[in-house]
Amino acid sequence: MRIRNAFFELNIPPLKAPTMGNSGLPALIPYSTITQEDVLLILTQKMYELGDNQSDIHIPDDANKIYRKEDVMAYRGLKEILSIKYVKEEHDCDDFAAKLFGDFAGLVWTTLHSLNYFIAEDKTLYFIEPQTGILSRSLEGWQGNDFRLWVGR
Repeated sequence: MRIRNAFFELNIPPLKAPTMGNSGLPALIPYSTITQEDVLLILTQKMYELGDNQSDIHIPDDANKIYRKEDVMAYRGLKEILSIKYVKEEHDCDDFAAKLFGDFAGLVWTTLHSLNYFIAEDKTLYFIEPQTGILSRSLEGWQGNDFRLWVGR
C-alpha cells in the first residue's frame, strides 16, 4: 500500500446531529464528515508513523463523522464511562472501549490493549484511553503499537 505524505485540503462544512446518543445522554455533535478514503489515509499514515503497516482496517460507512477535540473532552458520556469501576477480566479495557465505540468513537486493538480513536476537524487522529479519558496522538509502550484491528464508527 502506498502512503501519501500529506493530506489534501478539504472544505468541511459543519453538520447538525441528533440530540440523544446511545447512552441516553445528549449526543456528541459531530463537526462534519469525511470520506471513507480519507479515513483510510489517516489510519494508514498513523500506522506508518508508529512503525506498523500490517493491520485489518474496517471502515463501514462512506461518510464518517469527525469531532472537535474540545467537544469530545467535554462530552458527558465520556465522563460517565470513566466512572465505571474496573473489574479484571469482567470489565476491563475491551469493555470500556466497547462502550465508547457504541457511543461515538472508533475501536482499535493492538496486541496488548483495546482502546478508541476519533478524528478531529483538522484531520488529526486522537487515541482515547477508555479507562482514563486521556487523549493522545501516539501510544505508550504498555498500550502496544502492533495494531491488529481498526473499526470505524
